[in-house]
Amino acid sequence: MDNLNIHHDKSWVHFQLNSTAAGSLRVYIFKPGNNGLYCPLNCEVASVKINESDLNIVYRCLESEITITLNLKRMAAGYAGQVTVAGQGCVVVRLVWELPAGKKGFPFVPAFMYGFNEGGKSPDATYPQLAGGHNKIGFSRPWISDEWLVRADRSSHCFTSTIFNHMTCAIGGRDVCRYNNGDIAEKNGLGISSTDPGRLTFSLGFHNAPYTYSVVPGRNFISRPEGFIDLDKGPIKSELFLFCFQSKTRPEAAARLMRESYDLLRDPVGDAGTVGEAVTAIADRLVESGYCPEAGNFYNSFYDESQKNTWVLQDKFSSGWTGGTRTALPLLEAGHQLNKSHWLEPARHVLNNIADNAISKKSGLFFENYDLEKKRWDVQGWWYPVLENPGHSGYVNGHICYYLLRGFQIEKNNGTDRSNWLTAVRKVLDHVASERSADNRFGYTYCEETGSINDDIGFSGCWFVPAFALLGQITSDDTYLKIATEAMDAYRRDVLAFEVFGGPHDIWKSPDEEGILAWIEAAKLLHEMTGKKQFLEDLLLGLDVEFSWKFAYNVVNEIEPLKSLKWCSTGGSVTSVNNSHIHPMGSSIAPAIYYAYEQTNDAYLHMRFEDTMRWTLTLYLHHDGHYGWGKKGMINERFCYTDSLLLERFADGSPASTWFCGLNWASGAALEGLVGKVLDLEREKKTVDCAKGVL
Repeated sequence: MDNLNIHHDKSWVHFQLNSTAAGSLRVYIFKPGNNGLYCPLNCEVASVKINESDLNIVYRCLESEITITLNLKRMAAGYAGQVTVAGQGCVVVRLVWELPAGKKGFPFVPAFMYGFNEGGKSPDATYPQLAGGHNKIGFSRPWISDEWLVRADRSSHCFTSTIFNHMTCAIGGRDVCRYNNGDIAEKNGLGISSTDPGRLTFSLGFHNAPYTYSVVPGRNFISRPEGFIDLDKGPIKSELFLFCFQSKTRPEAAARLMRESYDLLRDPVGDAGTVGEAVTAIADRLVESGYCPEAGNFYNSFYDESQKNTWVLQDKFSSGWTGGTRTALPLLEAGHQLNKSHWLEPARHVLNNIADNAISKKSGLFFENYDLEKKRWDVQGWWYPVLENPGHSGYVNGHICYYLLRGFQIEKNNGTDRSNWLTAVRKVLDHVASERSADNRFGYTYCEETGSINDDIGFSGCWFVPAFALLGQITSDDTYLKIATEAMDAYRRDVLAFEVFGGPHDIWKSPDEEGILAWIEAAKLLHEMTGKKQFLEDLLLGLDVEFSWKFAYNVVNEIEPLKSLKWCSTGGSVTSVNNSHIHPMGSSIAPAIYYAYEQTNDAYLHMRFEDTMRWTLTLYLHHDGHYGWGKKGMINERFCYTDSLLLERFADGSPASTWFCGLNWASGAALEGLVGKVLDLEREKKTVDCAKGVL
């Protein structure tokens, strides 16, 4: 490991990395007060013992007679072990790593904070942001703060970090602390600041500040502003790790942080059946409950008003992203793979309908929405009212083109020529190619009248990249491949910065998980087509960004029904810093993760594949009423892993940690991850067992 030197004075333990100041660690005690937490009580350093393999630090708070002991083992990235607190009273114990003054770094809390969380600087953004960069604290913008304190389960890897130019510092542990008998004492906490000097915080107990989630009305019905550990019941302990290492680039540092923490935290995903069972249940339910022959599409959503035993179908239909092609394509692939004609018929109908009827004569782009009542196509998907520059969606059009081309290939490989699908896509992509931005990016939104770019800030247009690459492969026209590679060069800057934002249209361009999936699909396809090392590196880079959203451990859930079901979060991906819930989108790239493993033989990638695949098997309702709602095979988009976004309610008014609603795109994302390569692995007797690896 790097040479990490440690010395101390009365209150601080100081770190030096290869003779460079790396900050200092201090401990504070907070007690309950009428207005939140009392002022902090300082702890003094009682002793520090260091040898080649161990680090033991003891802090004492004389005023409250509390002792905090860190017993840590030396490891390549720093130290890892356990922190124990003993004494009396109800307190929050906060370990604060004060970073070197005058150094500016990149704050990084996986799934919560990416830099300053500025995203696309949307004027309507109310998600948590750090002051710094272009963000300024103001009375009218309480979602911007120079420090955020949150529950540790807000992070997919339970750490908080700052990445400097040549050094990376991080502190983290588990999402809960426990008594000696294993009982849970309380949730732990994390903190990140943009102050000078900066601060990294890990706490036993937690404090939500400046608030729990969002100032948007109705976003935060149920939460606790803080949680105190009760030392009167006995000593309390938690896993703890301190990372401090040299790093050359931001992606390299972030990837190492995640690998190191994953190695310490990884929890297994419980047995949820086979891939074949899942595909059958999901596809059967999608066709039976989600397909509307009259619209030639799938219902966006079907709500289960479980207490009334009635269903409400939403008569709006998406052509891409939240339905349409993104759902029909994996259903088509599953139908061929398992020889299910009753899946093939609706899948073909949907793809055919969109290819033949959904292109605007004005703009030359695909429409986003079909209104069954008015019998017309339009651009007004459910997200339309929240767009700053509304119009055609780059996300949706890219999706449609990519999935129609994949469908064309599947059908052709099975003896059917869908030339109308190819013609429709080529028409749209030729127009998109003529409307690229100056740096070869594609549009976030496009004008309804002319098809010109309205807004080019955001990553959602990256979905055109795999579409152009695939069109080049199908037509043997290198012009399309050139367009794809030029766009990769443009979008690579965002990925290298680890600030991918502007994917979904309902999150005000916050940093998000969905956009990187387009990059991953494009990099995998381009590597398959060209064999160039650059595209394999792009794939691995994209997976590191995706893994920052993908949980490394199983949270301890406090809210039903996930609490009693002992639901697993490992392998599930958070949607964005704006919407703190785990959703199925990350399931779709399970085959890409396995492809990366095949190319590298990296055991870490195989474990990430296992997590993703096994978590996807837990998604669907395995029987009627599973997850507290619905019918077997249904899938929703919202699994609340932390104390935010608890919007759904049981009949008695208590909060629910999932949504009583089926979404066709969620079914499509799960199917996409399970069919094809993954289903083949199972049929070849290469199913994955977390305890034993590949059988």
